[in-house]
Amino acid sequence: MSAAFAHGLFASDSLPFPVSVGGQAAKDETPFAKIENPVAADAELSVQSKDGMIIVNVNAVNAKNEPVPGSTPAVILLQGKTKTNLDKTMDGKKLAAGNYVMSVVSEGKTASILVTIK
Repeated sequence: MSAAFAHGLFASDSLPFPVSVGGQAAKDETPFAKIENPVAADAELSVQSKDGMIIVNVNAVNAKNEPVPGSTPAVILLQGKTKTNLDKTMDGKKLAAGNYVMSVVSEGKTASILVTIK
């Protein structure tokens, strides 16, 4: 087994299915996949999944990618669809500018993606 192949298997743990935000595909990295450039608070979220229910938890993080103490995760549900916008949170609140980790749950797997809201 080549080193590149082994790395590919390991890295895919952070991105088990394709996800894009604001037209940018998440890049598979460890321990989190990443959206390279900052996106708008209402950017389109697209998840390539055949699952009828996709759950997205969006957690504010600090510069070390650790959860911000006292922050409440935003929740976005995609029922019977694969696209929505980041401002379609369950509580109706827009995400403030800052860094976040999105946990996208679908097909019994979780994609963990770093994203910056501008």
